[in-house]
Amino acid sequence: MNTQQSVSVARLTTTEAAVLALLAIEGERSPYELVKLVERAIAHVWSPARSGLYAVLPRLVRDGLASRRRVSGRGRQDRQLYAINDSGRQALEAWLAAVEPDARDSFFLKLFVGGLSSPETILEQVEQFRADTEARLEILRAIEPTNTNRGHDWYHRHVLRYGIERAEHELAWVERVARDLRRGPE
Repeated sequence: MNTQQSVSVARLTTTEAAVLALLAIEGERSPYELVKLVERAIAHVWSPARSGLYAVLPRLVRDGLASRRRVSGRGRQDRQLYAINDSGRQALEAWLAAVEPDARDSFFLKLFVGGLSSPETILEQVEQFRADTEARLEILRAIEPTNTNRGHDWYHRHVLRYGIERAEHELAWVERVARDLRRGPE
């Protein structure tokens, strides 16, 4: 792997990783097809601006993580198709394996494309998400007794309760996910 590719592996953005994951799962695709895949399959987890998705594809080619080929449009404009290459797969595998504290968006994306990773790695991701959520809940619960429920605090309390209830819900959810991952697909 050349120096440029090594740097790319270390600094893969969430958008780059998501596009590489889509190409790894779905195979060679045009930018338009990738946008449609995002809308149908992954938008509830990761949804970049359309311009961001179009911009990342040439960058992946430039960085040696994907390939591009032109296909004749038969009377229409030629189409460009993108595919992940071996360097892109290595970069994606490294990104998937990295357990990142406080990386909520990356966590959900990594879980969504978990079939590209090992169950053990996904469980590590889940455990980090659980630890992050427990820490967030502890902070929110420490704030709760300081809220006077008067003036501005009355409004703040609504958002604080939302944060606490969301964290509690996520902890119950992550427990089910961890149990299911340990058990494996049925």
